[in-house]
Amino acid sequence: MIMRSLQNVVVACVAFCLLPSCKEKTTWSEYTSKDAGFTVFMPTHPARTDGKVGKQTIHYVTWKPTTFALDKFKLFQVSYTDYPGFVNSDSVRLNALLDSSINTRKKDFTELDVDSEPITLNGYPGRAFMYQTDRGNTITIVKECLVGSRVYDLTVIAKKDYPTNDEMNKFFNSFQVLR
Repeated sequence: MIMRSLQNVVVACVAFCLLPSCKEKTTWSEYTSKDAGFTVFMPTHPARTDGKVGKQTIHYVTWKPTTFALDKFKLFQVSYTDYPGFVNSDSVRLNALLDSSINTRKKDFTELDVDSEPITLNGYPGRAFMYQTDRGNTITIVKECLVGSRVYDLTVIAKKDYPTNDEMNKFFNSFQVLR
């Protein structure tokens, strides 16, 4: 009986020690969506979903880690929305659409007034913001760009204080619209 209990304790200790080594290694590859018209380098096996906000359909390509892989990242996501008939040759309309879109996206994360800034994302006009909670352990970076009549939204949610800049840069810098 004592031997059986000792065996159970040893097995439990070995399992506990090996559990951290079971973390899933995140592998990356180029993701291409011909129907969505883009390519991006992101973790493999993202999921595609659609959602509705009012009359707008938003298409999502999302990678979330398994529970064993939550060591650095919580999410990589590309979403896109079509604005039929929108012509971006008028800079006033272009800026109004980008400002409205990024302001709506900020509300997904906070009611606080978070600054956004104009950017160029791989040659396309856009907006971006970064949000960190004071007490939380995550950072959110959202970059949007407008190409034709489609707004693309790239989002990364990562744990703070982890060396994740290389992966985030790889994700954002690899985004390209297919012609």
